[in-house]
Amino acid sequence: MADGVVVSVNTGKPKALAYKQKVVQSGIFKTPQEGPVYLAKENFEGDKQADLVHHGGADKAVCVYVGDHFPVWGKKFNRTFEPGAFGENITLSGCSEADIHIGDVFQMGEAVVQVSQPREPCYKIAAKHGLDSFPADIVETGW
Repeated sequence: MADGVVVSVNTGKPKALAYKQKVVQSGIFKTPQEGPVYLAKENFEGDKQADLVHHGGADKAVCVYVGDHFPVWGKKFNRTFEPGAFGENITLSGCSEADIHIGDVFQMGEAVVQVSQPREPCYKIAAKHGLDSFPADIVETGW
């Protein structure tokens, strides 16, 4: 497996998100944090999820995205994507989804984490970026 590098740890609290005539609370708004951030069993310190059915908890405490894809998305949509843009807690570089498998175990500082499941994008990423096709585009690439 390729060795990925943590580019940033991103956290955020739920905020209102409008999409197609409805407003929901979403924790998709993440910003990079400075220095170490404590990882508890269910989330990073300072991070919350609004939809606890689909996000958070022991099996979904950390969402990871490979930031090496940002330039490709940027070119496709003529905009800049920064760490946290996908609602991820960890932005990685130097690896790809093909390198990581369910059951893999990683050490991050003092924390030991295990990959438990893939993340499937939902409409909230479309709402955040104003790109209706974004969830389908993400699924199509496997990123």
